[in-house]
Amino acid sequence: MSILALDPLLRALKIRALFAISAIGLAIYPAYLEYEAKCLDVKAEAAVAAAAVAPAPVAVAAPKANYSPVLAPNAQLLAQVKKQVPPKPALDKKAEAYEDLILTVSREHKVSPALIRAVIQAESKFNHQAVSSQGAVGLMQVLPSTARSVGVKSPDTPLDNLRAGTRYLKLLLDQFDDNELLALAAYNCGPDAIRRYGNQLPPFRETQKFVTMVLEYYHSQIDS
Repeated sequence: MSILALDPLLRALKIRALFAISAIGLAIYPAYLEYEAKCLDVKAEAAVAAAAVAPAPVAVAAPKANYSPVLAPNAQLLAQVKKQVPPKPALDKKAEAYEDLILTVSREHKVSPALIRAVIQAESKFNHQAVSSQGAVGLMQVLPSTARSVGVKSPDTPLDNLRAGTRYLKLLLDQFDDNELLALAAYNCGPDAIRRYGNQLPPFRETQKFVTMVLEYYHSQIDS
């Protein structure tokens, strides 16, 4: 058979094949549409479930107009607070040179070393050569008569001065039932003045200033 005789037959087979393929496509297409619709329903149900579980969005307040555009609100507030809170007073750098002696007299007389340091800072700023107009000398500004009254011959050396001052402070703490405020006031103006004012802080400006200063230095150590 010649090639020309086969040509009509081939064309007929090609046409039948196309019809067969079209018939299969028409049969499958409705099933495909149904499958796609089911997939869309599943996706929709999943989106609804996720929306029900997810928390509601939180509204974020806009920055107030009075805040600095450079600083965030929290940083601005922190800066304001730091300006309002005064820095804690610091002990003089010379304090380290007397730390061993302070701890020694603290153990001997059971007085807080922080309180001893605070008294020294307020009285002499750790200058062991300091002398007041009334004749008080040394680190804790002890009068010679006061030193002798507590059994110290002379308050001239740093150790004897610390012993005399700490022993006297301990005596005052015992007299005023460990009331540090009254004991410190008595250290400055004498216990008789405290008793005259009914065991209250007397209205002496110098004494009140001294007590306030010592307590500030004292609490700056124990609160740090």
